[in-house]
Amino acid sequence: MSIQVRKQRLYEDLVEDIRRQINSGDLLADHYLLPEYELAKKYEMSSRAVRQGLARLEAEGLIRRHQGRGTIVLPVKEKIEPPSKVKNVAVIFQGRVSDTSTAEELDGLQQAFQREGYGTTLYVADGIPEAETQIVEQLAAEGVPGLVLYSAHSITSYAHLRAAQQAGMKVVVYDHDFPELDINFVGIDDQLAAREATEHLIRLGCGELVLINSERDWTTATLRQNGFTDAAAEAGHGLRTRIIRVPSGETPSQRIECLRRELSPILETAQRPLGVLAWWDEIAVCAIDCLRDAGWSVPADARVVGIGNDRSGALAAIPLTTMETPRREIIRLAAAALVNQMRYPNCPPQRIRLKARMIIRESCGNYWRPDHTHAGKAGTSKNVSTTNAIAV
Repeated sequence: MSIQVRKQRLYEDLVEDIRRQINSGDLLADHYLLPEYELAKKYEMSSRAVRQGLARLEAEGLIRRHQGRGTIVLPVKEKIEPPSKVKNVAVIFQGRVSDTSTAEELDGLQQAFQREGYGTTLYVADGIPEAETQIVEQLAAEGVPGLVLYSAHSITSYAHLRAAQQAGMKVVVYDHDFPELDINFVGIDDQLAAREATEHLIRLGCGELVLINSERDWTTATLRQNGFTDAAAEAGHGLRTRIIRVPSGETPSQRIECLRRELSPILETAQRPLGVLAWWDEIAVCAIDCLRDAGWSVPADARVVGIGNDRSGALAAIPLTTMETPRREIIRLAAAALVNQMRYPNCPPQRIRLKARMIIRESCGNYWRPDHTHAGKAGTSKNVSTTNAIAV
């Protein structure tokens, strides 16, 4: 099987063309570039891609962007350093780059590194471990100093990251950890998040619980299963639990089909109300659709909780209760950890886990308070936990 490694080139044509025009004198110092919307039209790309390209040129010292005034070409004497010597870090994503939430993560990383004087280059591995390995090996061979990675590899498959470290690259992984590897990690406390979500379903009177987990051998999946089973075991009283696993890389229709197959035999004998915890908001929304197709009412017959606080859950026909992942804080801390280790190579790696925050919506019914009284309307959004405690 041939693996195609794609370097993200959404803005490279713009960067190369403007850089060429500046170096050749076609674009003179103190002249303004076209507005962003005209550049997007000229280079046939999105406004976000234009902003990423301009950020790269600004990091190289070729231009300067002024809020409300436009983008000006800098004189040669004000250039920070030649493009070939610009400090650059790499970011590897696993597809879905067009998603709004992913675009926000990319912008957040880019801005965080830019403030520290680093440019960023995006690579997409499309969820293929072999492609990720090839990209990391390529970056290590090129001497790229730092990498931020959302990995597609299983919990024990990290030889490519160890090799990159041995080559001198500093690495930060986020969301998906490799506990046996001495590496920077930033994410949520998955075990605590699943535990609190499960406890909430138990408090709402669910006598039977289902965890819909990822089929991938990830630390995230293991920790969430541990949190789910721990909460159920502490509740006692013969609480019945089921665990099913579904793929994450399928289309929505394929995910629903898989969920329907897995849930169907459970629903034939399950007692109501049933509590369902899904490892990802999109999966939780699919589960609600499957439940309703089978004649179950949400939240009367089944209460559903997801993890992530994606837009898919907030905008669903039945808004989803979720454990919110603090994406901005994770991105900020990931960038800070990488910059810190690149500047101070002897600094030990950091492992940071943030506390997820529960947001109550209609999929769980009325808002639950710690005194076991109910208040508010179904469908209202309340923040049950407001503390983002950091565990290192």
